[in-house]
Amino acid sequence: IVGIHPGDGASYLAANLAVVFSQLGERTLLIDADLRHPRQHILFNLGNRLGLSDMLAGRAGYSAVTRIPNLLNLSVLTAGTVPPNPGELLSRAETPIKLADFSEHYDVILIDTSAAAAAADSIMVAARTQGALLVLRQDHTQLATAAAFKAHLNSAGASLVGSVLNQY
Repeated sequence: IVGIHPGDGASYLAANLAVVFSQLGERTLLIDADLRHPRQHILFNLGNRLGLSDMLAGRAGYSAVTRIPNLLNLSVLTAGTVPPNPGELLSRAETPIKLADFSEHYDVILIDTSAAAAAADSIMVAARTQGALLVLRQDHTQLATAAAFKAHLNSAGASLVGSVLNQY
């Protein structure tokens, strides 16, 4: 799940989708892959803890995943320690293996990424997952920018699986 610009609402949409899927009885994992400006630990009041960046760096294991007490089917993997090299960390070959391991335990995996305009991180994540849901902000996101993002996705071997127009 990616927005074009910071503040487009992608993190909130990811959190809300995760809650809805968990309430439908789906074992849901929300991964905060925005290693530049993480939000999910704030939205779920989890504090700063070990997370995805720590797993990718080999400093944490699957115990970094936190179950949300009031939502029995929802788990969150926070971004963890903000690294000096988010793009390099996300491009590591180990990333797809961890996603495959998670898919054995969860029915739905949602990945919140950094804004597309901020860095290429979202394209890397989308290429590894083969798709992205794009969040556009009404009266803010330009159509040409969204079209360029879609072209970058396609060139990376990923698809745009849908888009959400956010208004606020």
